[in-house]
Amino acid sequence: MSNSLPVGSETLHESNGDPGWVEVWDNWFVIPEDRVGGYVTLTIRPFDGVAWYWASVVGLGRPLITVLADDLPLPSGGSMELRSSGLWTETTVLRPFEHLTTDLEAFGVAIDSPTDVWAGAFGDRVAVGLELDWDTEGTPGPSPVAGTTGYRLVGQMHGEVLIDEERWELEGVGVRDHWWGVPDGSARWRAWAGLDGAVVNSDGGPLTLDIDAIVHSLPVGEVHPGLTVAGWAPAGGGGRRHARAMLVDERGGGWLEIVR
Repeated sequence: MSNSLPVGSETLHESNGDPGWVEVWDNWFVIPEDRVGGYVTLTIRPFDGVAWYWASVVGLGRPLITVLADDLPLPSGGSMELRSSGLWTETTVLRPFEHLTTDLEAFGVAIDSPTDVWAGAFGDRVAVGLELDWDTEGTPGPSPVAGTTGYRLVGQMHGEVLIDEERWELEGVGVRDHWWGVPDGSARWRAWAGLDGAVVNSDGGPLTLDIDAIVHSLPVGEVHPGLTVAGWAPAGGGGRRHARAMLVDERGGGWLEIVR
């Protein structure tokens, strides 16, 4: 395939020493017909000496299933395998820009009210397993985060999600973002959605919703005429709140992220 980025862009990068420098692998998926979606985010923070790992699955009428860890040891030797008490995960690029897998065995929580993530409340403990593949093609798009180097790849996701004894076979639209550097720190939103079999990327454009009100309450259901939030999967890190929602409208489905 042709692209403007070297194959080495799909590997881990060396920090420039800035305390704010991070490297992020952000993998998203959505199955609009089932109103189910999820994401897996790995954040490398060399200055702090830790890695963050966030994985969540949401669905309309279902509790949020989430694994949030912010104190994992940094990966070593070029591998993106991470281990700690109650968590093992590995992200592997099998074919640069074409095929990535992410696997997880961990204990997470089932939460009825997503805002409890920020309040420090605990949900019901659940065993979580992920075996997910992202198949992407085409020319990588630009970094989705201002101030950083990176790219976005759009394609398909397929695999399995295991929640205790429940097993889901999933297949849908998959997007993966990989970026590194010092983000500009501004509040941001981003979304993508399927439209007649195509994919529409919308990063940083105008958003007519009341962002502050949404972040305060994380409403589920119709938040704008024709636009439904199927579920929220929030996280927090670096003193900021990350409000992430799976959206459904007449175009299909997508994700919204607001960082405050």
